[in-house]
Amino acid sequence: MGVLTQNVLRDGHAPDLPVAGDPGLDTAGVPLEVDGVACVFGDETGLRPTTLALRPGEFVSVLGPSGCGKSTLLRCLAGLQTPQSGTIRFGERTVFEADSGVDLAPRARRIGMVFQDLALWPHLSAFENVAFPLRVAKPAIDRGRVEHRVTEALETVGLGSHAVKLPHQLSGGQQQRVAVARAIVARPDVLLMDEPFSALDAALKIQLREELKSLTHAIGVTTVFVTHDQEEAMGLSDRIAVLFDGRVQQFSSPQHLYERPATEMVAGFIGAFNSLPDRRGGVRPEAVTLATADGEPDPAADLTYAGVVRACDYRGGFFRIAASIPGVEKPWIVDARRACAPGSRVHLGVRVADVIGFDGADPAP
Repeated sequence: MGVLTQNVLRDGHAPDLPVAGDPGLDTAGVPLEVDGVACVFGDETGLRPTTLALRPGEFVSVLGPSGCGKSTLLRCLAGLQTPQSGTIRFGERTVFEADSGVDLAPRARRIGMVFQDLALWPHLSAFENVAFPLRVAKPAIDRGRVEHRVTEALETVGLGSHAVKLPHQLSGGQQQRVAVARAIVARPDVLLMDEPFSALDAALKIQLREELKSLTHAIGVTTVFVTHDQEEAMGLSDRIAVLFDGRVQQFSSPQHLYERPATEMVAGFIGAFNSLPDRRGGVRPEAVTLATADGEPDPAADLTYAGVVRACDYRGGFFRIAASIPGVEKPWIVDARRACAPGSRVHLGVRVADVIGFDGADPAP
């Protein structure tokens, strides 16, 4: 079930929705503040004290491996999990504050939510699935306005002509769009998404994430998107919060994360990263030049390492080569124009200017 449906069934109340005027789906967006929020479970997993500030209308991905605390953070924002400490604000409204006991129910937080399993009602048409949060809203919304809002939401996601179809009559991508339309139809202050593309094939993921990026920026809604897929986060986000072990390791733009990771752990999670033998930094694959052992090393390289090719795969337009070098545990990844046979010896060149070092700090994005 979607979050609005859960609210009705769990506490007997319909979601509270703003009804003054009918300005369309566009919204100015609200800032979102998380200040010292912690939610730690008995096995010591969960979310350690976390502070984040999102700009109005910003699209932020929360990225990390399984068990890092990203879904716990999302549930705290939604009001589905109660933190032990901290404050959460959506714009001018405090929706949670541990010290004062403020803890708004999910229905009162003005959120839209899209789950991994989509949670569409199988017996309702696309139109009625999208209309559901409006039909149970308090105060009631008149029938004409409901129809207008639902039609607008479906047209916004490109499903205006599929309104009467049941979920099983829709493709996976179309079902995803229905779930998004349902999440935005009530004009939420904040849109929360929990790995909504994880069950889709690669080509459809790319298509839908481009549509989602355009949609959220067009309507101006502040969005928090949880994922473990680094490519997905890089392609969608204005900024990314990287979590490990319940703590935010870095909160920066995709480019800043890739080019200036704060730690080796972040560097290794955001794209391929080649550690130097002295472990005082490393380089990205595109910064490494390759020459065969019987050829001349790159004269522009400040550092040259002898390596042995372990694997070579064609990736469409280039070959991805894995080569081991002395003093480094993981093989280096290098992208090259030509193939190299496994077992062959190579020279790997690096310019000092391309080396990424770590000081544990997170410079401003």
